[in-house]
Amino acid sequence: MVCCIQACTNSNTLNEQVVIEAFNKVLILDSISSRIPDNLSYDDSLVLADRIVDGWIREQVLLAQAEKSLQWAELKFEQKIENYRNALLVSEYENQYVNSRLNRNVTEDEISAFHKMNPELFKLPEHVVRAVFIHLPEEENDLDSAKIWLQEADSSSIPRLEKWCIERNATFGLDSEYWWFLSDLFDQVPLQVYRVEDMLKNRKVVEFTSDKRTYLLHVLDHRLKDLPSPLEIASERIEEIIIQNRRKNLLDELRDDLVKEAWSLGLISRDSIQH
Repeated sequence: MVCCIQACTNSNTLNEQVVIEAFNKVLILDSISSRIPDNLSYDDSLVLADRIVDGWIREQVLLAQAEKSLQWAELKFEQKIENYRNALLVSEYENQYVNSRLNRNVTEDEISAFHKMNPELFKLPEHVVRAVFIHLPEEENDLDSAKIWLQEADSSSIPRLEKWCIERNATFGLDSEYWWFLSDLFDQVPLQVYRVEDMLKNRKVVEFTSDKRTYLLHVLDHRLKDLPSPLEIASERIEEIIIQNRRKNLLDELRDDLVKEAWSLGLISRDSIQH
């Protein structure tokens, strides 16, 4: 087989040159060449070409045997193949149509309005909190300033607290606008809680030690499980929903317009149904 490929490669024949034929199907040189990287050596190219041809032969032999053995199911297979082909064609056309027209820009006002109109879609699976925290080795005992800044948790105190943490190699989470799922927060701050709702309502800095580290936690706000999610948590999902709704509307309009056009051009006809 290598000799055949080599002969075709060294000649000036067109890329439509038939390399091999099996079961009334042909494999042309261009089909083989397109699958061989340009940076391969001559010898490696011949080896890969030989493998491609051998794989093609095996595929044709197996396909021919399958068609021969399954003639009893030919009509069913033909229908499945036709359905699959139609689905691929329609899907590819619709994707190209949508991609060339879909507006993917979603404004904050659109997200907020959708959130207000559909709160039932965004119920919380667990409690969430806005909170800030730090933790550091327990031998650090000068925490008065850190507690004050953590309690204030505003645009003036947070930068000072962050600088303080960096100087002491402390771990911190100081984004006061970020909503934590409670389980995620407890992964960072291993507070032992017996009455969760009481803890969530507490707006004072909580101090405790665990595994030789001192933790300071300040809960700024909370939302209980099964209540509508804060907008900040739901915004990414809302954006996806809005874009998907736009996509659906584009496709609905396309299908309606194509049907109307087909009727107007006489491409569709319908006989009256006799009762």
